[in-house]
Amino acid sequence: MNTPLNQSRCHSHKVEIPAGFCRKLSDSLIALKEQLHAKFDRALPGRRHLVRELIADAEARAWETAFPHLFLPDFAELRFAEVLASEQPGYAHAA
Repeated sequence: MNTPLNQSRCHSHKVEIPAGFCRKLSDSLIALKEQLHAKFDRALPGRRHLVRELIADAEARAWETAFPHLFLPDFAELRFAEVLASEQPGYAHAA
């Protein structure tokens, strides 16, 4: 994750942000992404590139919100479900 870019995103809301908030947000997102990588790597063994891609897409969508740390897990789960549904048509009906 590119911290300067994410910090600039954090500051781009034109709101007074407490000192250190962007760093804490960035650190939290890094930890969260590591957890998501571990979870999805177990579910899609040998597909690290795909896992990185879906988490990156989810992160990009999350940064479009005011609360990226809250939306990232849900967006990642949605992308993961889309991938599984496209690869396993029966999964789409069960979800």
